[in-house]
Amino acid sequence: MPELPEVETVCRGLSKNIIGLTIKKLIVYNNKLRYSIPNDLRKKVLHSKIKAIIRRGKYGLIMLSNDKIIIFHLGMTGIFKIAFKDTEKVKHDHLMIEFDQNVWLTYNDVRKFGYIELTQKPFDIFNLKNLGYEPFMSSYYSDFLFYKIRKRTGTIKDILLDQKFICGIGNIYASEILFAANIIPFKKGINIKKHEFFKLLKEIENILRIAIRQGGSSIKNYANPDNELGYFQTRFQVYNREGLSCYNCKSLIARVKQSGRSSFFCIKCQT
Repeated sequence: MPELPEVETVCRGLSKNIIGLTIKKLIVYNNKLRYSIPNDLRKKVLHSKIKAIIRRGKYGLIMLSNDKIIIFHLGMTGIFKIAFKDTEKVKHDHLMIEFDQNVWLTYNDVRKFGYIELTQKPFDIFNLKNLGYEPFMSSYYSDFLFYKIRKRTGTIKDILLDQKFICGIGNIYASEILFAANIIPFKKGINIKKHEFFKLLKEIENILRIAIRQGGSSIKNYANPDNELGYFQTRFQVYNREGLSCYNCKSLIARVKQSGRSSFFCIKCQT
């Protein structure tokens, strides 16, 4: 599933290509996503100009000149594709937008877990209004977050995945962050020491910034709107490296199921 670095990369790619452009045409090929594409989407966005595109957690928000906002979530396999000539519909295309200046944007989603919503009040939408702090703001609230985590009996891995705590982190980056912070995924929040937590916050920001610079991680079908792959996966220290040697200590990387997801960690470096 695309996580914060991938969604940030997509938002930047869209911004580069469509900010300032006007929507001339919109076709919904198939509205069956996680939530159905609104039936009145075309009517409400046609002839609007793209003002800005921002990210919140794993969500993208496209601001329009008519004060409407298109919200998107990429689900498991959602991708946006930019083209500079009219292109034929391909399998799993759900939506096509034609802009002025000969620019086309298509949303493709093989597994249909993504969704596209339209609103004027994005933070009234349940999935957005309950999001926690942005990772790049968390250091400003470090004492408060430490106070909160010390009240949590769940594991640190599950806490990182809780979008109401810090938003945007998924399974891939949680594994990499915990390795960088030398914390084992099963450690309880109530047992995290203050110096460990401050190091964790530092590594959250560090890992995510590096991943953004490298365009995210392309493991399955992820690519940015210009059809360029991310390459942070070439830097994975533990994720998807079960049975291989740790780059730091040469111990084996282990994998266990934790809350229904795979957790990867070094049996020596993480305590």
